Amino acid sequence: MKYRTSSPHFPKEDIEEILPKISEILEGKGLLSMGDNVKEFESSFSSFVGSRAAVATNSCSSALEISLNVLGVGSGDEVIVPTQTFIATGSSVVKVGAKPIFCEINKNFLIDFEDLKKKINKHTKAVVIVHFAGLIHEDILNIRKFLNEKGIFLIEDAAHAIGSSLNGIKAGNFGDLSCFSFFSTKNMTTGEGGMITSNNIDLSKLCSSIRNRGLDLDSSSEQFINIGSNSRMTEIQALLGIYQLKRIQEFNLHRNRIAEIYNQELNSFFDSNILSRHTQSKDNVSSYWKYWISLEEGYFEASDRIKIKEEMNALSIPVDWAYSPLLHLQPVFKKMYDISEGYLPFSEEMSKRHICLPIHALISEEDAVFIIKKFSEIVSKLTQVNNKK
Repeated sequence: MKYRTSSPHFPKEDIEEILPKISEILEGKGLLSMGDNVKEFESSFSSFVGSRAAVATNSCSSALEISLNVLGVGSGDEVIVPTQTFIATGSSVVKVGAKPIFCEINKNFLIDFEDLKKKINKHTKAVVIVHFAGLIHEDILNIRKFLNEKGIFLIEDAAHAIGSSLNGIKAGNFGDLSCFSFFSTKNMTTGEGGMITSNNIDLSKLCSSIRNRGLDLDSSSEQFINIGSNSRMTEIQALLGIYQLKRIQEFNLHRNRIAEIYNQELNSFFDSNILSRHTQSKDNVSSYWKYWISLEEGYFEASDRIKIKEEMNALSIPVDWAYSPLLHLQPVFKKMYDISEGYLPFSEEMSKRHICLPIHALISEEDAVFIIKKFSEIVSKLTQVNNKK
């Protein structure tokens, strides 16, 4: 069997309900854009997350850019971002005229709180915190308190964390604004798409205006009171989102079961410090967008990660690592800010040692047992060879 690192999933019964509704739209019985599906999706998503409001967008990249815009981030401002993240987390900062300040990560691949503190100055307007792989930062409440005291905005990049929670509070409620992704690799998908959540109604209303070219939402005529863009979600995307959202808890529970199968098989490696994984309290529930493990120093050679990937690929089991290169080492930022390797040494070392195993709705529990046993065999073989050298 050939596996995939990720896969969108629409159960057959959902497809049977979705297709006639799409046909109605295409027959002119419903709108293609700016109709009831988007409103329903926003309302349902807000209820699921527990936020006061939600604003649908055409991508998480747009959601991040709109959020920065709405918070007044612009020329002369700095925004601290973790280096372990997708290009959009940094490029959205540049798009609004501000400067991204790249921050180290901790052993959980989340922004390092101590390095964050060091990088704050009079120009710092906001911090973007990324729930990498679906895990909410263990210090997010302390980070939020620290930033509030300094008058610095907090934006959640929750692209990986739909349904993740800490102390019963879901991702999407910790930042001034929070951004989600519904790209095809995510736990739920609309193909392309994003969402902004907030518990500040005024901010949410401004986000809604900006994503719709700056429209005055209170006017009965077409008047524009802000400079915005067309970042709207289509009706068909929203229809997909409505059905995917109904499944997200089911999807996430499945991912957690797969992760537990992986954990059980790898426990001896974790106990021996041959491999490591993120640390997670019982009150911190991950959506497991990714399942990553790290090859510990002293047991593996620099080339071993490639060897593991090649051997797993030969078994039709794809493994990968996200993100490579790290944000600050992306060519555009290296050139723009004259950055070279060694700028964030801990993050750079961590990024060379982690591996992500397949985890999604179409990986069955039987698949997971097969995948992790093959992975364990390869790791055992490599460590035995290395110990003999």
